[in-house]
Amino acid sequence: MALDTPNVFIFPRNEPGTTGHLDLVEPLRALPGDLRDALAQISEAEALYRPAPGQPDAAPAWCIKEIVGHLRDAAEVDHKRLYMMSTQTDPVLQPWDQDAYARDHAYLSRPLDDMLRELEDQRAQTVFLLTTLVNWNWARTGQHLERGRVSIRQMVEHMVEHEAQHLADVRALRAAAVARGT
Repeated sequence: MALDTPNVFIFPRNEPGTTGHLDLVEPLRALPGDLRDALAQISEAEALYRPAPGQPDAAPAWCIKEIVGHLRDAAEVDHKRLYMMSTQTDPVLQPWDQDAYARDHAYLSRPLDDMLRELEDQRAQTVFLLTTLVNWNWARTGQHLERGRVSIRQMVEHMVEHEAQHLADVRALRAAAVARGT
């Protein structure tokens, strides 16, 4: 019958969005565990290691604790934005000052484990939100005051790229700290 009827799908659909965007949700779900693995048995000196300016390994401007705090805060800000985009029509998405967050949230004086736990909790909420969206919701938009109109999918793509870069920074900083005997 399906062969005789036009427009009836006889094969599983695989266009973008029909698998629930797992290609984007899974890296978000995995980040807290990947960070925990990268930071297993880390010393406080390693967590605070910052390469001197001009050294070959001086690419990240922040130490590991600052990166983890930044990822935790970014996860909170991004979750709020995603929630607004999924529940409101074209909401305004305010920019945030990451340096002010770093200062106000005192990353350097906070236990790394606490920031990781908060990131895990925040991320669980975001993954739950994203996995409850129907496919067409991924096209919902918000007006970002610095980047213009963005869709949920575009925002999540940016989150995945941003977090992958910071995870690479954490691994590089840890390796550099260990190599220098910190």
